[in-house]
Amino acid sequence: MPTSWDFHPLCFEHHIEMKVSQILANAPKPTQIPSYACTQPNCFIHYNIEQGYFSTQKREQIERDVTPRVSCPRDGRSMYLAEVKPDKRNFRLWRCPHCNLSQTNEEVSQV
Repeated sequence: MPTSWDFHPLCFEHHIEMKVSQILANAPKPTQIPSYACTQPNCFIHYNIEQGYFSTQKREQIERDVTPRVSCPRDGRSMYLAEVKPDKRNFRLWRCPHCNLSQTNEEVSQV
């Protein structure tokens, strides 16, 4: 993860800014993973620039199937939700944490 932590992913469910966090992953051995976490109570959504969005609902087991997978067309890395517009409910702006490329949900290539 970049040391600057200069990007601000939003939780894709609650559309609020996520906070810097650490989670303990158990595969294959216990490891601390730097990530961002949603601050809503009982929300288990996290974001990590290497894995993208993931959920930890099952005792810190990472689940990727329930999360959006938006890839950067330039470098293939996982993009994060950077902006939503309350007046345009369907608008989503995704950004790459590596190259800073942005695209809207109309332009997105979902994996």
